[in-house]
Amino acid sequence: MGINQNKDLRNIHKQLRNDMSATEHKLKSADIVKNTLALLESDFKGANIFLCYYPYNSEVDLLPLYESLLAKGKSLFFPVSDIENHRLLFYKISDLRSDFETGAYGIFEPFNKSELFDFENTIINKNTTIICITPGLVFDRNFNRIGYGAGFYDRFLFDKNIIKIAPCFSNQLEASIPVMEHDVKMDIIITDNEVLKGDKL
Repeated sequence: MGINQNKDLRNIHKQLRNDMSATEHKLKSADIVKNTLALLESDFKGANIFLCYYPYNSEVDLLPLYESLLAKGKSLFFPVSDIENHRLLFYKISDLRSDFETGAYGIFEPFNKSELFDFENTIINKNTTIICITPGLVFDRNFNRIGYGAGFYDRFLFDKNIIKIAPCFSNQLEASIPVMEHDVKMDIIITDNEVLKGDKL
């Protein structure tokens, strides 16, 4: 039941996002970037490690956010999909134009794989804040997320001390969505007109 519901919700919200006009998409993306930068400045000014994703098709255009973070000297890591082992590997980038190539699923991935973000084997100060900008198709006001169905992010984020921020358009936000046991909740959801913070923040 939950799987079928999730599939229906994915299809509905993917279409809603695809149906946005170019102007609406641009303006709402800019509002989400503005709201995200304001949140980071007020709540996570000391955060220096950001696990990001490259926007694909009608996803929120987050490139201006990443440009701003790079200009501030933050460390940005982007995922490479390890299909064989069904996991995400995050590699550091320094330039949003020259550091990417087309990877799995047609999504841009870092081609320079010299600096891996290795959560398990990296000694991280207890005061270090790691933020994951997390993609998804549908979210709800209980901070649940429906991704694209492959489970890469749920596996990566499970039981890690990482702040999970989900940028999304307001029409991607439902009052409630079906939850499965393996689903990882978000900590913060940022839309074009509001910022939702979870209880633990």
